[in-house]
Amino acid sequence: MSKKRPRAATLAEVTADLPPVEHPYREGVLSPAGRTEFVDDRGQRWRKVRGPLQPRLVKRLLTAADAVIIGVGAGFEYRHIAPEDRADTWQTVKDRLSDTGESPTYRPFEFASADGRTLLYLDECC
Repeated sequence: MSKKRPRAATLAEVTADLPPVEHPYREGVLSPAGRTEFVDDRGQRWRKVRGPLQPRLVKRLLTAADAVIIGVGAGFEYRHIAPEDRADTWQTVKDRLSDTGESPTYRPFEFASADGRTLLYLDECC
């Protein structure tokens, strides 16, 4: 009697039978982080310029951007940050711009309006 083990399936054979994975930022997702443009709760249309951003750029945009919004609950709610509160916001988010294990974390994106205004959007993730 042969003591040969049965042939194991290759990785290609195993993955060929798996269903395709949907992209997490498909249409229908509330978060502006997954969209090319969105309209905020004040009716302003924004187009994504870039992101996620590096911390040094986030710090600069917190002072220079025309608007700063924190998207709570994947964009379910928008929390507008007043200019006088932006320094405190930096202290809150600076150590949570990457997945540090602390919750919430923030993913920063830059958006622009048709009239040239700039938005820093901080996507709050739990």
